[in-house]
Parts: sequence; structure tokens; C-alpha cells
Amino acid sequence: MFEINKYVIISCFSVLSSLYAQNSKKNQNMVLNNYERLDLDNWKLVWQDEFDYSDKDLEKQWVSQNGPTGDFVICSRWRENAEVINGVLELKVKKEQKAGEDWTCGNVWTKATFGYGYFEARYKYVACYGANNSFWLWPKFRLPEGEKACEVDINEGHFPNVINTNIHNWTDKDTAPNGKVTHESDQIHHTLTGEPVQEIKLEEAVTTKKLRLISNTPSSIQISEFRIFKRNMAFPNWEKALGNKNINLAAQKDVKIITNGNNSGKLESKPNFATDNKMETRWVSKGNSGEKWIEFQWTAPQSINAIQFLNGCVQADGLCKNLITDYKIQIWKNNTWEDIYEYDVSKTSNFGEEYHTYGLEWDEDYFKFYFDGKLYRKVRNKVCFSKTNILLSLALLKQAYAGPVTDDLDGKSMKIDYVRYYKPNK
Repeated sequence: MFEINKYVIISCFSVLSSLYAQNSKKNQNMVLNNYERLDLDNWKLVWQDEFDYSDKDLEKQWVSQNGPTGDFVICSRWRENAEVINGVLELKVKKEQKAGEDWTCGNVWTKATFGYGYFEARYKYVACYGANNSFWLWPKFRLPEGEKACEVDINEGHFPNVINTNIHNWTDKDTAPNGKVTHESDQIHHTLTGEPVQEIKLEEAVTTKKLRLISNTPSSIQISEFRIFKRNMAFPNWEKALGNKNINLAAQKDVKIITNGNNSGKLESKPNFATDNKMETRWVSKGNSGEKWIEFQWTAPQSINAIQFLNGCVQADGLCKNLITDYKIQIWKNNTWEDIYEYDVSKTSNFGEEYHTYGLEWDEDYFKFYFDGKLYRKVRNKVCFSKTNILLSLALLKQAYAGPVTDDLDGKSMKIDYVRYYKPNK
């Protein structure tokens, strides 16, 4: 049996030299360091909750749900699942049958309503897959006549490091010929701290007729190019296609590429897009939780020394979407799959163990989203113009959008350190 510690692994956060420093090994927060930072000197703090009081006083500023939720949520939510402990609001998940569901969670919303300004919360995710850790805006009490039902998700966070920013217009809906009703929405799945390029060099070559990447990433995995090399060489530059594409064993004529499911959405996806030597195409797996894999088979055994692949979607600004959260590289040996490398982003970037701030600057023209005080998304405001409430909520979702719902969730919590609201200084 091969031991994983026999291999020297190089994980490179550098994607394209025009976007990242050449040969950079620093994490992607270095990209964010070049981004505009919110200057709080230009803002006045006008409302806050630091949760520095006893649990019974939570109800002075917040309302709790007590009952089932429906739609995509598979937990009922109750006041006792929202508890202030030592200056932190904990929204707890429990495995217990109540109101027709097998799980309970907590959520709260403000009694006060808020207009344009800067909203910020500092919190930790539930430290395992399956939970939707949300900080969002919604007019909970009354929508003014003529205004749109607007939801802004400052962050629907998923373990270990996924940030989802969403803008929903629930008023304007369309009905497709098949009867499916949809609404206007603008959603992006961000992975700001991760590794777009994975580069693996082996101390000892392996010989096999089959190699695969297998992952339990909750959403789809996306691979622009997958390269397998027979000799321990310097890795090619991602700015350019391979000058000699024949050096990529994954692109040989006799290779058979097998997957256990391809994307069926709007983005065109074919297995050979992962080896076509074109950065603009990519293979996209099926979505949601469960194993996803791409496998390469040769007619004759191949000696393999190095692997390189680009995953996710690298944007023009250098930030990434849909980065892989975990994977294994396996070879077929002695009629079984054998691991030669394992990657888990939660070992280096775990928002269930780390506090981060999530912010939104909102005015009549734009939404600006911030992570740890740095601007990373700007969207034109076309729908949200009336006052709203602040919500903090924990949910378990159908179809495992945030990963599989397992007993690991029982007793864990989303931990909120503070919520603050600012207005511009005049």
C-alpha cells in the first residue's frame, strides 16, 4: 500500500500571473488586500446589539420564530434555540421531532426597521456541513404599497468557507410553459479563501491504468483543465494553453473519461472539456451533495509523477466562485481504489472555527458586499427601496444545498458576536 506521506504536495493559490503574483503560495485573501476597504470614519453607528446581556433580554430588540417554516427548510424554529451565552447569540440546531420536522433550529429578526446604510455582523458558522448560516434583510412586518418584496442575503454561509450573496425580487414572477413559477434573483456562490490551482508532485511515480478525482463538495465541482504528467517537471503557466498538449496524459487519444454525472443546467458541460487545452471551457459535475468524480482510463499502464488542475470559476478581478472544498486523488491498484492524496479546505479555511465579518452597504443606487471590511461585490440596486428588518437565521435545507444533513449537526450552533447598523456621516 502507498502511504500518503510518501508524496510531496504543492498547493498553489496562484492562478494567472496577470491576476496573482508570480509563483505566489499565499492564500486568496492576498487578492482581497488590494480591494477597497470600508472606512468607518465616514459612517455613524446608530444601532447595535453586542448581546452583552442575559438571555431573557434578547426579546427587547428581537422576535423569534416559533413553529414550522415550510418551503425549502426542513427544521422548525423556536425561541429556545436562540440563546444568549456569555455575550454571544447562539442559534442552535437540535435533532428532535417538533411541529412535523425531525430537527429544530433558531432564528430572530429585529423589531426595528432600517433604511439605507451599512449593515455588519460578526459570526461563526455551524462547524459542519448541512447548515445554512444567514444574515439577511427582509420586510418582516409590512411592505409599503407599491414597493417590491425584496430580500437581500448579505451572507447565506455554508461550511467550511462558502459565502452566498443573493438579491431576490419576490414580487415579479414568471410562469414557464411547464407551470414552474420563478422570480427575479441574482445569486453568487463565493469562495474567497481557497485554492483555484491544485498542483501535486509525487516523490515516487505511480503506475496505473486508472486515476480519478472524487469529491463530496456540496455544490457542483468545476474543472477547467486537468493535467497528468509522466515526469516530475516544472508546472506549466496557466496563462497559456499547453504548447505540447501531448505531454498531458489525461488528453491522450486512448483515454476514456468517465463521470458519475454532468451538469444539466445552463452552463454547457462535457467531460472532455476538462482536457481540451482551452481555459474558457470546463467540465461541471452534477450538483448538491454526494460523491462526484471524474475518472481517466488508459488502455496500457501509465507512469505518473505529477498532477495539476484548475477548479472553480476565476473571475476577471482575481476572485473565485465555486471552488472545490474537498477531494481525493485515487489510483486503481490491486482491484481497488487507493488514495494518493487528500485535500480538505476546512484544515486551512474554516468559518466554523473563525469569526469573520459580513457587511452590506445599501443605497438607492447600489448594493456593496464586504468580507472582513473589504469590498468584493457591487450590484446595481433595481428593487430594494423601502425599509426592512434584519434577520439572523439558522436553517437545514432540502436537497442538501448546504451539504448532507447528518447527526453531526446535533447540538452545534451559529455564533453571532454582534450586529451593527451605520448611517453615512453628513
